[in-house]
Amino acid sequence: MKSLFIATLSLFLIWSCQNKPQQSETTPTADTTEVTKSVDSEPVNPDNDIDTEDAVRWLTEVIESHLNDGGYPMEDICTPKYYEYKMDAVQVGYDGGLTDEQFRKKWFSDYDIKHAGLGTGFMISGQDWGTIKVTKCVPVSDGKKGFLMLNVTIDDKDMKAAYHRDIKIVPVGKAYLIDDVVEYD
Repeated sequence: MKSLFIATLSLFLIWSCQNKPQQSETTPTADTTEVTKSVDSEPVNPDNDIDTEDAVRWLTEVIESHLNDGGYPMEDICTPKYYEYKMDAVQVGYDGGLTDEQFRKKWFSDYDIKHAGLGTGFMISGQDWGTIKVTKCVPVSDGKKGFLMLNVTIDDKDMKAAYHRDIKIVPVGKAYLIDDVVEYD
């Protein structure tokens, strides 16, 4: 009986290893298709307009949640390329970080390094902050080139500070990611 069981099990394993997975007869839909295109290359939907109201709501929520509640980790709301760029900018001049010259050589062709916010944090340059509120978020581009540029003012009433930024967002599937933050102060 034991040998019959082992023989049956062996046949089953041999048979299952020889059967190749069959392709699905269904065609992929927008809900089942994975986005495999890199965000750092061409925009995901260059022919589609970006829903400006939706993008403004998303960015406002992301900034306020990230800074007030610790929600939305930076690496989850930025393109990988911008995340690397800002991490390099934060660490310029510190042990283990790039020098000014190294930073300039690495990033000058991709970003406006003059407004990188060297040595400062993400979104705001203050070391400490109170309650953050986005008081202005106005489109400065039409979103027809696969990205949307927004002029943003981030206020910190507790610390009596205002931060002026131009923030570029790109669509990724049905969501957005930050692809640049031009920091003016």
